[in-house]
Amino acid sequence: MLSSAILWTHAAAGAIWVGACACFVIAGLALSAGSDEQRNFVANAAPKIDSLGLVAAVVLIVTGFINLMTAGAARRFVFSTAFMTVLAIKIALFIVMIVVMMWSMRIGAVIKAVVARGRTDAVPGAMRRMVRAHVAIVAMGGLALILGTWLMGS
Repeated sequence: MLSSAILWTHAAAGAIWVGACACFVIAGLALSAGSDEQRNFVANAAPKIDSLGLVAAVVLIVTGFINLMTAGAARRFVFSTAFMTVLAIKIALFIVMIVVMMWSMRIGAVIKAVVARGRTDAVPGAMRRMVRAHVAIVAMGGLALILGTWLMGS
């Protein structure tokens, strides 16, 4: 029962992270470039969405480790090559997703500071880069969720 709850928590954390990034993309694309709404989004909402994503990423890594230990104990830590390959791909995706998220958050922090000084002309370019980063996270996260479904069945 506990292992099932941890597995579902893991899947939910992945879905929350990907969902938060998808919401970021939708909002980012819906806002007019250079508008007050875009500036307010970058300064206020974007950091909150990214924080939710990071919390979900932390839960994801913790529950992923617990799931791996549970699966390892059940199999006496003898995993198939396919299992290890899929797991390695998921870990690589996770690392790249974290790197991209941190890069986007740095852009957001710089833009927030620039906006605080009254310069808003840099917001549209920064928003384009941040949206692209979040699109990449959604794509990688979707792939990781699909691979996770395969791991559950193996």
